[in-house]
Amino acid sequence: MSFIRNMQTLGVAALMACATVSLQPGYAFAAEETVLATVNGDKVLKKEVMNVINSYPVPVKEEDKPALVKMILSQMIDERLIDADIEKSKIAESKAYKERLDVIKTQLAKQMYIEKMLEGKLTDKAVKAEYTKFKKAYGGKTEIHARHILVPTETEAEQVIKDLDAGKDFAKLAQQRSSGPTAPNGGDLGYFTEGDMVPEFSKAAFALKPGTYTKSPIKTQFGYHVIKVEDKRERKVPPLEGELEGRIRNALGQEALQKHLDTLHKKAEIVLYDESGKPIEMPKEDK
Repeated sequence: MSFIRNMQTLGVAALMACATVSLQPGYAFAAEETVLATVNGDKVLKKEVMNVINSYPVPVKEEDKPALVKMILSQMIDERLIDADIEKSKIAESKAYKERLDVIKTQLAKQMYIEKMLEGKLTDKAVKAEYTKFKKAYGGKTEIHARHILVPTETEAEQVIKDLDAGKDFAKLAQQRSSGPTAPNGGDLGYFTEGDMVPEFSKAAFALKPGTYTKSPIKTQFGYHVIKVEDKRERKVPPLEGELEGRIRNALGQEALQKHLDTLHKKAEIVLYDESGKPIEMPKEDK
């Protein structure tokens, strides 16, 4: 039923629902082997339609089933017609088809090879151990939520500070005067730890109390900054479940794959050549 699901994903289902299919009254209560349609003699059974409905991730309400059956049946009829026309066209015998099929086979073989190679390496125990390392490195740090206004000269930065002292809104001034990429967002930098920013910026920012801003321009390699701290807190470690677990599993998989490739490289005899066809002598550590 991959064709049907693809159609639904692409939104074609909404259009197909408009197609009219002649059904006997009471079909929704008929036996599983009941024939709902024939396409050039090929039967479409009720159980085929119900299998699609039952595979939906969210249960379908009983009152919605008649319309859904009609839509799915219409799609199945189209599938039968397309399948028959594909067979008639003999596209599966064409050179282009066979070439594409070879590519798909190769990709599938690689995917299955990697899956087999990773068997036993991405266990829950390994993931939890990596999460423990992550918590130790990530947690226990202070982070601040800050905004900044970046200008090219010290004089401009001093004028910004004067305007702030006069009561002007920091975010609006950032939108009007900052040359940094965060200007449209009022200079908002979000939360960050001390090591995330250049030293001069971090030292000044982390010295501020929430709700205060620097009283003198802060010079960095990017220009002159006026910084305001909105909040300060201890960074919380996100839970393992969800996105973080996926990232950890992906990282472990990449690490395992790289180790496997390193082993294959060591076992293989690899020779590189320059553009003239002359072998390139590789350093011993790269072999």
